[in-house]
Amino acid sequence: MESKKSLYLKYRPVQLDDLVGQKNVVATLKQASANNEFSHAYLFSGDFGCGKTSTARILSSLLTCENVKDGKVCGECRACKTIHTGISLDVKELDGATSRGIDDIKALIDSAQWSPQELKRKVYIIDESHQLTKEATSALLKILEEPPSYLTFILCTTEIKKIIPTILSRCQRFNFGKISSKDISVRLKYIADNEKINIDEDAIYRISQLARGSMRDAVGYLEQIGTIAGDKSINKIHIQKYFGVSGRDGILNIIKAIVDENIPLVLDQVNDMIMASVNVKQIMFEISDIFRNIMVLKSNNGKETNNINKLIDLSDGEIEELNKISKSMKLSHLLKLAHLFSDVERKMDFNINDRWIMEATLINCIAVLRK
Repeated sequence: MESKKSLYLKYRPVQLDDLVGQKNVVATLKQASANNEFSHAYLFSGDFGCGKTSTARILSSLLTCENVKDGKVCGECRACKTIHTGISLDVKELDGATSRGIDDIKALIDSAQWSPQELKRKVYIIDESHQLTKEATSALLKILEEPPSYLTFILCTTEIKKIIPTILSRCQRFNFGKISSKDISVRLKYIADNEKINIDEDAIYRISQLARGSMRDAVGYLEQIGTIAGDKSINKIHIQKYFGVSGRDGILNIIKAIVDENIPLVLDQVNDMIMASVNVKQIMFEISDIFRNIMVLKSNNGKETNNINKLIDLSDGEIEELNKISKSMKLSHLLKLAHLFSDVERKMDFNINDRWIMEATLINCIAVLRK
């Protein structure tokens, strides 16, 4: 019996227009396609799940499709049918996390000496390219300097700082930003409708927030909750219980209790979340993220400018709520809170009682506000 394809693979982008949240990348590659002016080497950098490898495959199709029109591939030729299924003889993908040694790169270079077998170009995609060994990187550098005319390299990395300058200088670079919760929500709504997953908009937005800018994680979360729920209607309460996260109202109540300097209420709210089996690190991340958003709003004098949605990934309702809270806080206090939260995760990792670290940190927040 053939296994069911995961939703992420089923809805993986195959055209530039399908990419979510990467407008600059899409516009530049479309222009390159229109002018037929492609580089011999590309470097895609960004966090996990933001579309780097999918874009590498789409670019491979643009380079090899027989009928490209207006930045779109035909979907019918040999290149289109084989690249996205991973069976193309001329488009090879290498995982730099596992095939990272000199022998792996030498084998790739040896195969590069042969002309394309079935497509008009060869494309080599190296994922997690920052994990290649020093010797492998040196071997790769040599062919990047003088590649065969029919060969294009596409390097993908989540850690651009680990890529050596000589590699960077030989590639056309694209930075993939985290995808906003609003953009993720639109895509999830489309998938949910197609898959007949009965989920309301609040639940979709909560999933989008949990994904922290990763489309891959968001689709994975949607698939998980959809499988568990079956035909039942899904709301944000189900998201909170299944993924062990608190509701945004609960997090905001903690923030308000801190601003009101109400220590008993803070401890009471924390206890409710612990009893509901909410992940402690997740709570602390969301609290710190809200304080960061308040800092941005405070720095902007509480004004909702056109630029604010680029700086803060929240719904309009939450922005309005945080603007109200920000009026009771000083910018100097918020800057001190940033230092307070800077090493919370490390403390939790090295302490047997992460709840205690959380409670102590939140009480310390109140101490900062009192000064």
